[in-house]
Amino acid sequence: MCGIFGLIGSADAELGERLAECLRHRGPDDHGVWTYPPPPSAPSTAPRSAHASHAPTGEGRGGGETPVTLVNTRLAIIDLSPLGHMPMLTASGRTVIAYNGEVFNFADVRAELLKRGHTFRSNSDTEVIANAYEAWGDECLHRFRGMFAFLIWDIPRQRLFAARDRLGIKPLFWAETPRGLVLGSELKAMLASGCVRPALNLEALNHYLAFYAVPAPLTMLAGVHALPPGHSLSWEAASKRVTVARYWDMPPARPLRADETEIRGELRRLLEESIRLRMIADVPVGAFLSGGVDSSAVVGLMTRIAGEQLKTFSIGFEPEGRHLDERSYAQIVARRYNTEHTEVIVTGRQVADELARIIAAMDQPSGDGLNTYLVSQATAKHVKVALSGLGGDELFAGYPQFKLLKRAADYDPLWQALPNPMRAFLAVGARTVSQAVRRPAIGNALAFAQDDFLGRYGRTRILFNEEAKTHLLTATARGDLGHAVPSLTLLEAWVRADEPEIIDRITRLELKNYMAHTLLRDTDAMSMAHSLEVRVPLIDHKLVEFVTTIPAGLRLRGGQPKYLLTQALADVLPADVIQRRKQGFEMPVAAWLRGPLRPALDSVFSSRALQQRGLFNPAEAQRLYQEFQQGQGPYMRVWAIAALELWLRKFLN
Repeated sequence: MCGIFGLIGSADAELGERLAECLRHRGPDDHGVWTYPPPPSAPSTAPRSAHASHAPTGEGRGGGETPVTLVNTRLAIIDLSPLGHMPMLTASGRTVIAYNGEVFNFADVRAELLKRGHTFRSNSDTEVIANAYEAWGDECLHRFRGMFAFLIWDIPRQRLFAARDRLGIKPLFWAETPRGLVLGSELKAMLASGCVRPALNLEALNHYLAFYAVPAPLTMLAGVHALPPGHSLSWEAASKRVTVARYWDMPPARPLRADETEIRGELRRLLEESIRLRMIADVPVGAFLSGGVDSSAVVGLMTRIAGEQLKTFSIGFEPEGRHLDERSYAQIVARRYNTEHTEVIVTGRQVADELARIIAAMDQPSGDGLNTYLVSQATAKHVKVALSGLGGDELFAGYPQFKLLKRAADYDPLWQALPNPMRAFLAVGARTVSQAVRRPAIGNALAFAQDDFLGRYGRTRILFNEEAKTHLLTATARGDLGHAVPSLTLLEAWVRADEPEIIDRITRLELKNYMAHTLLRDTDAMSMAHSLEVRVPLIDHKLVEFVTTIPAGLRLRGGQPKYLLTQALADVLPADVIQRRKQGFEMPVAAWLRGPLRPALDSVFSSRALQQRGLFNPAEAQRLYQEFQQGQGPYMRVWAIAALELWLRKFLN
């Protein structure tokens, strides 16, 4: 796992060194700066991976060369020797690569390339990717299985080729600037380059208020784009144009006509294969263990595959979060598999002391990510790589909204059968009763019944709807936004008309929305802040593709979430873990915000701070804050606003 940066349009070694320092936390083991053409002072004996050599005779020469700067910081995981140094030039001298991530099937791809006559100097997956590009061009992406973001400079063609993995595990940002095309692993690096102006993207802010994260291709910086998952980017000197293209998408649901036993067996095979691949490393590998089904499944399969003691890590809370503490379940799994288990107790005071570093680690504002920051901080003291159970809820119908939205769809025919006057009467009655008894849930329940699928999904995932945003934003901010696209509209592109099953539709939305823009982005940023590589075997793309063939009724059966997953792993998961009530990985954030974190929030919601920022209506923002402090409102609305303001102070002020 590493940090990468590229500037196409300038060869600036001094800038490269500055960016390497900015990205050092992503790769503290080594760093390299590659410039092209090489600086006149570069010694001719310099390692080929440190400075650009001249292009092969007759290729890419003639004074028309594009200046290039590539930067790589390295967290050494595979091939720890100096031969794994990056940026890396291939033996042919035609291609140089800056790379972040892991391609887990690199040995198979390497074997195929050797048959084609390619030469390798290292045992790294980095060199395999670059040679695969030389062999197959842009189509090389279809041969990779893993998590990655890379920049390849094709010297003879004077062409940049960049790509991001299928599910969006590794980030990649880009911007066209007066100095050239800039690309990087983090927004911090984009700002540190001096090529990007620190200006707020109001369109991104609009959707952040809805999803408490910024959906790609937007970022919170104006003019900076996030390359979407499953996409590549190319730039050629001849045209000087950026082209973004999709190379993979989650296939439409097409249920198999097979019996449950056969489907269960194939699921088990793919799970074991995915975990085996993600245990490939030249350093020790550990695992997060929350005590839930997903992390317990990963730990159980890892132990069986490795045949040796595994290091596992979990966090607990004292005293304000004792009711959310899952350590007892994690201990059950740790004892069953005899893991070397480490527990970290987190208090609100510790979070308050770390708050500035947490905000800096976010890279973009987020309402989530605290848990990953804290468990990564503990884990990084013991291992360089940890496997996570992230993705199990999204793929196997683990969240409550799967059951809720499925039940609502089942009752749709009854609602639609009612005459229009009856539906209108019930709507008015529900609103009247809910106001009289001060139970808004009654009115909300009927509104939920009246919504279509996307409207219902939005109620489970959207923090501030369009009406709430209208009240919260100042008139100036609303005016600057103009005719902003409603946040719910962004999700329409991911709803397929040829997927009639509600479970399949929710799965697609969860993978493309919440998982991609919140969970994966936060996992990368928060883990890499501690130089820890987190691997996510439950969203191997072959496993995701197979899940689209599993009948919806096998993922959520009789109201039981993750039915097929638990059946496929019945011999791996302890009964206590399977039978426990579903509990997300929660933290006592509300208690912290009313306690040790309150001084920070008071500064955010003060009249002076709100007026100076000019984004939020002070009266409305303070109303939300006061209601929360009185125990009446959800903490996420308050925390999302606070995280945004603290991020703005850190990066844009």
